Amino acid sequence: GLSLGFAVLNDVNFWHNKDGFVAHRGFSGVSADGAVAKFSTTNHYLDTEGNILTRESAHYSVRRNDAGILLTIDTRITATRDIFFGVKEEMGLALRAATPITVKYGQGSILSAAGGKDEKGTWGKTDQWWDYFGPIGERSVGVQIMSAPGNPEVWSHSRNYGVLVANPFPVDIKKNRGRKVNLSKGADLRLRFGVQIHDNPKRDDYD
Repeated sequence: GLSLGFAVLNDVNFWHNKDGFVAHRGFSGVSADGAVAKFSTTNHYLDTEGNILTRESAHYSVRRNDAGILLTIDTRITATRDIFFGVKEEMGLALRAATPITVKYGQGSILSAAGGKDEKGTWGKTDQWWDYFGPIGERSVGVQIMSAPGNPEVWSHSRNYGVLVANPFPVDIKKNRGRKVNLSKGADLRLRFGVQIHDNPKRDDYD
């Protein structure tokens, strides 16, 4: 699965579905020309009393390429009041890997642009991309998350049990846990990512 979520937005937990909730308000810009499919969504992040904290406008494109399928995400989160994002592992674009390609329960690996490997070599480190991959049957498959230019520094909450989160907020370590990223009323936070779903006969075939 793939999702965008925030465990601490004005002390409301939009990750574990305990406090606030995200209300989908509609689709727009739906198109497909045989090569690329596109659509946009509008979402509202609501607190426990139903007040809108942020409005999200997200634009997606899906296309086939030589490696498999490329998904691009361009999302803009607009504050309807002064808000803040806190420091937590569970903040950002999240991937849940299929069990057979996890490090812990399958035969998978995590690799980062800088050469870090698995949880030990990638967790908490800022980078440009991360690839969670492994064998299924006779093929090498995986999902690579890429942070686009213009994003804040992004680090990975990457775990051997199968989660990978591209987190654009401060690293969740002790010295940072009192920090906040503030967004004033009317201000935007724009995040852009590419997600490459790849399927090849051998790992070496994916570049």
